This record gives sequence, C-alpha cells and structure tokens, in this order.
Amino acid sequence: MFLSEPTQLSRDTHLTRRQRECLQYIADGHTARSIGYRLGISERMVRSHLEGARLRLGASSTTQAVYLAAKAGLID
Repeated sequence: MFLSEPTQLSRDTHLTRRQRECLQYIADGHTARSIGYRLGISERMVRSHLEGARLRLGASSTTQAVYLAAKAGLID
C-alpha cells in the first residue's frame, strides 16, 4: 500500500534516458546486475540511476518508482 503519490506525474516528468531504461528493465524482471551487464555499466551505477529516478518521482522504493513511471507513461 502506498501512503502517498505525487499528484503531477506525466510524460513531461524529467527522467534521464538511463533512468528510464533501468526502470524498464526492473519492470521486466531484471536484476541490477543483469541490467548493468546489458547496458555495459556497473551494478553500482544501475543502482545510482534507480535511486535518482526514485527521488525524481518522489517514490519511497524502486517498486513504487516503477509503478509511478508506468502510470505516467514513462515506461511500458
């Protein structure tokens, strides 16, 4: 259960390309390690992209960030 959601999320919400890619891979069931391998970056960098996306979306977890990004049409 989510206690609160940002009220103004839309396709205009600014996430970097890498943040969107990482969120999409998480939504597709990949781990940070496999995402890093696919994108040619470290697992630590993947986690950094996910944390940045989480903060920009106002989410309290990566799972909530994926949900909010999908709801706003930022990922499939």
